[in-house]
Amino acid sequence: MKPLRLLLAVAVMLGLAGAIWYSEKNPPKPKDEIKTTKIISVGEDQIRRVRITRSAGDTLAMERGEDSKWRLTEPKAYKAEEYSANNVANSLASLNAEQLVAEKNTDWASFGLESPKIRVSVGLKDGKELKLALGDEAPTSSAIYARLEGDDRLFTIGSYVKSSLDKSPADLRDKRILPFDSDKVSRLTVTTKERTLEFGKAGTAWQIVKPRPLRADNYSVDDLVRTVRDANFESVLDESGKPPAKYSFASPYAVFEVVDPGGVHTLTVGRHEEKDKETKDKAAKDKAAKKDTKAAGEKKHTYFAKTSAMPGVFQVSVAMSEALNKKLDDFRNKKLFEFAWSDPQKLEVRDGDLRMVIEKKADKWLRADAGSKELPADKVQALIDNLRNMTSKAFTADDASAQARYGLEKPVAEAKVTSDEGKRVERVFFAAASDRHYAAREKEPATYEIDKNAVADFQRSLAALK
Repeated sequence: MKPLRLLLAVAVMLGLAGAIWYSEKNPPKPKDEIKTTKIISVGEDQIRRVRITRSAGDTLAMERGEDSKWRLTEPKAYKAEEYSANNVANSLASLNAEQLVAEKNTDWASFGLESPKIRVSVGLKDGKELKLALGDEAPTSSAIYARLEGDDRLFTIGSYVKSSLDKSPADLRDKRILPFDSDKVSRLTVTTKERTLEFGKAGTAWQIVKPRPLRADNYSVDDLVRTVRDANFESVLDESGKPPAKYSFASPYAVFEVVDPGGVHTLTVGRHEEKDKETKDKAAKDKAAKKDTKAAGEKKHTYFAKTSAMPGVFQVSVAMSEALNKKLDDFRNKKLFEFAWSDPQKLEVRDGDLRMVIEKKADKWLRADAGSKELPADKVQALIDNLRNMTSKAFTADDASAQARYGLEKPVAEAKVTSDEGKRVERVFFAAASDRHYAAREKEPATYEIDKNAVADFQRSLAALK
């Protein structure tokens, strides 16, 4: 080996040996031992006010009330969206520097901090106020120069921090069109041009009150409540509450009114139908912009709303608006029996001359009208399932006097089910007329049309127990 190469190899080995010795004597510190430079460090719950002013001159301010909820106070009073408002407060409560650039800085202008792009004022519970300024971007990293008023230190912070603070009122305001406590709603009314539907709630069960007392389908009514509760406005059409003439509420598309412990909450929805010229003009613009468009002359609707929750007129979604225009039958309970998945304790059934009284005793099904004869559990279960699954295919009439027209004054079959430890007793009568099958619940005026196969299944399952 040549002497020069040998010397180079020795030098490299000595360098490696030195690096190993240094690393052993000076091991890297664990992450939790690395000192972090704090710019702001306060409890998030200590922050009561945040005011953000941008160099363009616009200001956003929010305050936390005694109920711990955030509210926007500037530029206008709005409810705040809690998740977004809390993100702003959390960003400020524990604000770390990426780098401490200078311990004692005097030249703030060179870093954009003489006239900052963003000023943030943080009001604390004890009355103190912290003032943060964000300046120019640092040239060598995705960071922003920052300073705290009264502190001579110059910092950089992550650009993501600026993004979390550079918010507009639209970013932070509560976009729910009608906030209310859906778990504690006691009454609900939906009025359209065609009808008024009113629902009352007792416990967890809904009842149709108007246009007449009827059984309600709990899932359908709850789904309507959830749809409105979760609906956000799509855009602000007018802040003044005095919209252009085409956004008139003189003849609303629908009015939704709900009552919870907080009072009455109202949402009024209007619908604007674009005229042919408007549609053609929009179609031409969309075509030029290579957007999907409707054919010229095809009607297009815009839904807009005003709400008791806040001033202004807002564009709202088609889906939410049209959910308010459902028919009465969409909310009716189509199940003939309401015992659902609770286990009956007693069945009293009849098909023509065949009658049975079936009771459950000590996990056994017994035919009480035939000397307590034990019945096959699977066959009794088949009968129960057939009754449980009986569903109306149409609501034929809601007047008790009309039931005679469908043969229900002389029913050919009936079933009486006792469930919930005797607390629930339901009796349903069955009849046939003009090759159709009908049913009625005891002491209720409604006549239900049912599928003939459902009646046949009931008859077969009952015959199998003879």
